[in-house]
Amino acid sequence: MVRVQIFKTIDAPQDKIFSIITDFERLPSRLPDRYKSLQVLERTGNNIVTVKETIVYAGREIHQITRHEIDPSRRLRSEVIEGDTKGTVVEITFEPDDAGGTTTRVSVDLDLKLGKLGSVLGVFAKGRIKGGLERMMAQFCNAV
Repeated sequence: MVRVQIFKTIDAPQDKIFSIITDFERLPSRLPDRYKSLQVLERTGNNIVTVKETIVYAGREIHQITRHEIDPSRRLRSEVIEGDTKGTVVEITFEPDDAGGTTTRVSVDLDLKLGKLGSVLGVFAKGRIKGGLERMMAQFCNAV
């Protein structure tokens, strides 16, 4: 298990950022270096979405099924329920960073279960993971 946390202030309103990150079908076009494919398998009401996705992680393609729990405009909790990183949990929270609501503080808390990837990433896992997460956050900022 590797736990990594990052924070970033994004120059966009909370609702806009949240709507982009939860538009699952468009994530492969918005973050092409990360998502190779994504298919929504199930939607339960407005709050739970299960997706089958192929992502690039540490230079490898990973196939997984992820369950996303949505607390509108506040939080997205994602758990890998099938795949090499089964048990991995990512929690992303969104908070207004100013009184006018024009900037948003985004916090990402990743609890990664390495599984088979552990031997690939080795002892440098945490630094590599944090760097990858920061690059993905920068790409996301460009998409906003």
